[in-house]
Amino acid sequence: MRQFFTKTKGIRLGLVAVLVVSTFVIGMLPHPVIEQNDADRSWHVVWEGSLADYARAAEANPGAGVSGILSVYIYPHDADPGNEYDENDSAVLEAACLGYANADALRIDVPHSTAFDIVVRVRGNDSVCGVGGDFYDSYLRVRITSPDLSIGADTLATGVISYNNTAKDFIWMNHYLNACGAGYTLIRDQTAEITHIKFEAYY
Repeated sequence: MRQFFTKTKGIRLGLVAVLVVSTFVIGMLPHPVIEQNDADRSWHVVWEGSLADYARAAEANPGAGVSGILSVYIYPHDADPGNEYDENDSAVLEAACLGYANADALRIDVPHSTAFDIVVRVRGNDSVCGVGGDFYDSYLRVRITSPDLSIGADTLATGVISYNNTAKDFIWMNHYLNACGAGYTLIRDQTAEITHIKFEAYY
């Protein structure tokens, strides 16, 4: 009888040892993991055109759930754009700016000899800048062209997140150009055209 118990105990210990070793070995083996493959993504144009095109198209109201440009602001030059342009209330930005274009109105009449920045407010949904329920600000960009302001073709604006909450339908961002920190200015009676605004997403 004693021999029987000894053999049973040995068998149990052997099974436990096999299970432990098997679990360790299986854990060491490669196993499939679903990952985001950036190689499958590329830059796509969400909207492009001149400021005049934008004003005519009322792009500021891209439609329910749709990514797009919300407003373009001619904003008094700010020395701390990273903090100034994280504002998420369009009405606050509009009240402080020198000129703007959105779905409701167009007012671009900038005082001469006054430094200003160009700010393009956009929103992106999960389809164009989302991965696994998270929004990626680096997947949205704005490029601007204005020979009158010495802004070369498709100059990349700097993006500032104004609101990012995965529970919402969008990420909101403000992209700005500020002439490398100096701001743009117009002399008396000068006019300037923003010939191209390009809003792109990486999807």
